[in-house]
Amino acid sequence: MASSTAPIISATGISAPTYAEVLAFLQSQYRSIYGADTYLESDSQDGQFLGVIALAISDANASVIASYLSFSPGTAQKAALSSNVKINGISRAIPTNSQADLTIVGQAGTE
Repeated sequence: MASSTAPIISATGISAPTYAEVLAFLQSQYRSIYGADTYLESDSQDGQFLGVIALAISDANASVIASYLSFSPGTAQKAALSSNVKINGISRAIPTNSQADLTIVGQAGTE
């Protein structure tokens, strides 16, 4: 379980706890205040409230990671990539279509 809900920047890059880790952290903090027997599953009001808070934190963490990654030409996307290549005196590669080989199996006549 995460010991915090905040993103962490280290020598290896940026990382943040997952939604499930954030939710578990919030539940543990809630239980430390209101008692270990507090019911916090998703079918309770308190559980749903913590789920909403955890999702907001997780979404904010995703935005922080996207912002951090936008500063490198190797990881930037869209307008941030255009700005980065301009600043660094390089040019964007020509976009190409991706290809993937698929093997699809199923039962004949099934919709």
